[in-house]
This record gives sequence, structure tokens and C-alpha cells, in this order.
Amino acid sequence: MSSKLNGFIQIEKVGFIVPSSNTALEPITVSMASQVADRVSFHFSRVTVQTLDTDEMSVGQFNTDKMVASAVLLNDADLDAILWNGTSGSWSGRGLQADVTLSAEMEAATGLPSSTSTLAQIEVLEQYGVKRFSLAGPYVDGPTQGLVNFYKGLGYDVVKTSQMNERANVAFANTPLSRIKELIREADSPEAECIVVACTNWPVALIIDEMEAEIGKPIYDSICVTFWKALRMVNVKVPIHGWGRLLRDDPTLEKINVALSSLLESCHASRTTFRLDLPERNCHVDTVCAEACAPGIKQLKLDSSLNQMALGTVQWIDTSRRVLVQGDCANAEVPPPKALMGVYGVKAQMLAPLHQGDHLTAWISVHYVPSTREWTEREIQALESTMEEVKKLLIEDNWIS
Repeated sequence: MSSKLNGFIQIEKVGFIVPSSNTALEPITVSMASQVADRVSFHFSRVTVQTLDTDEMSVGQFNTDKMVASAVLLNDADLDAILWNGTSGSWSGRGLQADVTLSAEMEAATGLPSSTSTLAQIEVLEQYGVKRFSLAGPYVDGPTQGLVNFYKGLGYDVVKTSQMNERANVAFANTPLSRIKELIREADSPEAECIVVACTNWPVALIIDEMEAEIGKPIYDSICVTFWKALRMVNVKVPIHGWGRLLRDDPTLEKINVALSSLLESCHASRTTFRLDLPERNCHVDTVCAEACAPGIKQLKLDSSLNQMALGTVQWIDTSRRVLVQGDCANAEVPPPKALMGVYGVKAQMLAPLHQGDHLTAWISVHYVPSTREWTEREIQALESTMEEVKKLLIEDNWIS
């Protein structure tokens, strides 16, 4: 948490109503929220939920009156928004109107903006224009078929499903991550634009970046989706790194991604990356905030293990304020990090800095993996031009001055 914080009155506060047997949702939410801990805090209340199925007793656990009572209890904390962090509306057979009604009743009882995981999921699908997707989850046949019926009833095409065949909610959170990966792969289909995970106690978020990179498409996980909606309800709009495309998505960074893709093509490169030191936008140089990769090239945005400012190459561009051109990394006068060469196989690279006054604010890296190479003047100029383009974008979007 920032030392600049003058008190918790500065922080937006969100309440989540959580199934009582959930153990994944809260620690994952707290981990995601650590990146914006000086802007928003999350507070939890529970309703009794033990089994997940479509029988009368299981569905009866999600009584609206219990949810509203839990929302009223949360409201004692003078919060700014409340959400039901559960997906029962999408698989129990109650339909979309049940969550619309629940949201309205929570709002009437508390006077606070209210929503649910299911409403947030639909908002995400609409925002990204998704029409065809696969479903993965821990459920037995009843809830899985309930999800298919729910989304088909809204006009979506569910092209494939996978399920773990478990009823006990406690077991969901204890699923080995290797098993979750298997079920995501099983659900994937060439026809699916994304994979939807409708469960807030299945720790998909822990492997979401890895699996999105593997299957090449978004995974809209309920814990992440609800967190995304909560941030927007309290007007916290910064990219969250390490938790999937949805939370990382940002209009300015997307424009930079486009510029990096063009640079990748111009330089016939393997990878282009952009690092930015701008804490107020939740961008830090140890994490890649924009990237373009050639097919088969491993993403660097999944790795934040190196202290970038301590690297010789970064210190060189900081001091010289010039483009660093290295045609043979292994024999370069300024040694690149060993991990870049050993783990990622980079044999040639270029780095272009962006300074604001005396401060190194950002840089673009261009990597080449197949062999050493000579970088042409045209390619060096393309890198310099791209950095100017990115600088202009950052100024136009009021990220820097």
C-alpha cells in the first residue's frame, strides 16, 4: 500500500457477497487487488452454500432474501458498491431475470450500485462482441447443462463444454491446477472465440495468463470478471497485470500493441516489448505492459522476475539516451541479461529509450531469436519512429506530458 495514502477515506470500498464454502475467491481477489491497494479495498460477507447442483435443496441456498440481508450487513461499512460474487443465476434455471431482480433489490436495500457475477459476465461478452464460446467448470451434469441452456437462451452459441463432475463446493477450490488446465484444453475448440468459466470457487485465475497464451484466446473467469466489474463500478480504470487479458486490457496499451505489431513486421523480429514506469497507471518496468510476438515465440509479459533497472543494457540506454543496437548478444560489449539469452533464446536485440527530463520513463525492445544478425538503418529508424509514435500516444491520452 502506498506511503502517500492519507487515510482509508481516500479508498473506494467494494463489498462482495460470497458463498460460505468458497476458499479461492477471497485470496485471489486480495492478490489481484494488491496492484490497486491504494485505490480500492474489498470486503466480504457470506451466505450459506455447500453443494452446487440443480436439485431443489441446492438451488434453495441462493434465496434472494438471504443475499439482500448479507448486502445490508455489508452496507454497515459505508461501502461504494456491492456485488453477489457467485454464478448461481446462470446455471440454477432461474434465468437472467433472477440476477436482475437480485441486483435491484440489493440496490434498493442499501442505496448502493449493485451487480452480480452473471450480469458482469454478460457485459464482458457484449463488450467484446463474443457470440460463440466454450464452457469449462467443476460441475456435474445439472449445472453444466443449466449453463448451456442459459447462454443459448440469450442467443449465444456454446460450442463445447468440459466438466469435473463434482458437487461439493469445497472441493472446487482444492482442484489441482494441472486438472484445471486439462479441462480448459478439453473445452477449447477452433470454433470458440473464448472460454467462459462460470464458477467463483475454481482457481482458474492462478493459471489464466499461462493458459490464454497456450490456447491463443481469452478466458473469461468469473472471479476475474467480477473483479473487473467491481473496478468499473467505482471508476478505477487501470490495467491489472498477471491476471489475464480482460483485466490487462486498456485502450492506450492496445494502441501501443498495434504499434509494436507493426514494428515486429518492419524489423522481421521475433518479439517487440514495451516497458513503462508510470505507477499511477499501474505500469512498472519489471512487467511488460505491451507486446507483440511472432508465432511460436514465448511471451515476456508472463515473466516479471528480473530487476530491469539493474540491467547493464537498461543502464546504458538511460545514460546514453540513445538506441542500443546489438547484433550478437552473446558477444555484446554491454552484456544482456543471461535469462534473456538462455531462457528466451534472444540472439540479437535493439532497445530505444523514452526519457522525461532526467528520468527513463519507458523503452521498447526488439528481439530476434533464430540467429545473430545485422540490424539495418531502416530497422533502426523504424524503432526510433515507433518510439516517437508511442510517445505521442501517451501524451494524447494524458499518460505523460
